[in-house]
Amino acid sequence: MSRTLIRRSGGAGYAGCPRTDNAAVPTRVQDLTSTVPDHLRRAISPHGGMVRGLMNLSRDSGDPKLYLSLAAPANPKFLVEGQHGLIDFFASGIGLTLEEANTTAVAEAIERYCAAYVIPERLLLATWEELGEDALHPGELPLFTKEQYEQWQFPYRPFTEQSMIRWVHGRSLTNGRMKWVPAAIAWDSYIPQSGDEEAICFGLMTGSAAGATKEQAMIGGLLEIIERDAFMIMWYNSLSLPRLDTRDLLVMEQFKELLDPNRFELTVIDTTSDIGIPSAFGLLMTRDGKVSVGGSSRLSMEEAVRKTLMEISQLFIGNKPQIYSKSIPSLLPHQVTDYGLRLPYYEQPYAHEELAFTTASSEFRSIQPALPIAAGTEAERLQYIVQQLAKRGLEVLCVDLTTDDVRQLGLHVVKMIVPGTVQLPRSEKERIITSERIYKTPVELALRTESILPQNLNRSPHPFP
Repeated sequence: MSRTLIRRSGGAGYAGCPRTDNAAVPTRVQDLTSTVPDHLRRAISPHGGMVRGLMNLSRDSGDPKLYLSLAAPANPKFLVEGQHGLIDFFASGIGLTLEEANTTAVAEAIERYCAAYVIPERLLLATWEELGEDALHPGELPLFTKEQYEQWQFPYRPFTEQSMIRWVHGRSLTNGRMKWVPAAIAWDSYIPQSGDEEAICFGLMTGSAAGATKEQAMIGGLLEIIERDAFMIMWYNSLSLPRLDTRDLLVMEQFKELLDPNRFELTVIDTTSDIGIPSAFGLLMTRDGKVSVGGSSRLSMEEAVRKTLMEISQLFIGNKPQIYSKSIPSLLPHQVTDYGLRLPYYEQPYAHEELAFTTASSEFRSIQPALPIAAGTEAERLQYIVQQLAKRGLEVLCVDLTTDDVRQLGLHVVKMIVPGTVQLPRSEKERIITSERIYKTPVELALRTESILPQNLNRSPHPFP
């Protein structure tokens, strides 16, 4: 079982770091946590909290007038055996108000805590042959190529019907049935729990989401999957997609600082795929060659653009010390083996030229009105997204990752899994390029006349940290 909720005073570690003494928490940090809703504040404590600390980052005068907060999730690696633990040690949140930024950061930290907390009691060690049709078939899950498996010291083995792995129960939203899902794709990070378990992959970051309701969390996870699938299809195929005409959007007023032509060049691209959910990718270029990126899928393109610009601002404001560091490492594409190396890669001199194709289109596309379903209930919106994926032959699976202590807060954390969609890889050595969508979708959308060959895929590392 996962841990039970420990009652807390609502204190927070100074500057996001756990305190080691019994001194009073500084007033300004208490003020910071006072902006967080009561049920989330209960999660914050440097002594055993799911969230160990919370801090707010200051912005420069020329930045968008937004608030940016960081929260430090507890690391399950130190709470129970057999855990790889966190991949990212901080979660960030951005908003128009301090309350929005703090709330988002704390919720994101709780999501990462659950998504890294593997609960052994929920797992079953078996082969697909033993479980049969009640489990996800290996053929439905695109993983690595024959050439990757043959590489020296490649850490994973092919996923076959005979693979001895651990499984966790999930539910298919497509047909309503319960289904066994490989544990290795249900958590953000996963390592075999015993010597007789085969490693088939490290885990999937995409699709984890938290929400006040389970439906809200599921919608968030699915939209993330759709956004990253659309982006990676564009990326691997080096497609120059239409730019979005954002000039008349009211939401642009919130980001007017990014429109200063003396400092920045901002481009937002329409990456909407065959799934039909409005999707956007944004690239911010500074006049001195630095970059920031963002992306989003929403049920309205205007909202997708707003969320994309929020992500761009979040990355730019929060990572200036790294972006403008004088000691940027020298990296080749194959040396990008973690999300944290992707931003430094593109801050290298001239590396931004590898992003040029994303903004090369001369076609401008107007922002279309929101889909009618955008005004629907959570249940209606969720059903619509599931149906859109089903039209493309894609099944939607949900694994509930909510730990007992998080459930007591009234929150829900899920991992949404859509086998066959294109993954955003953590390491360039572990690219998953076996999804048919990489090759077929551009042809179906008339973006290519024939499918790209695997050896011709874009070899540059994607830019998302």
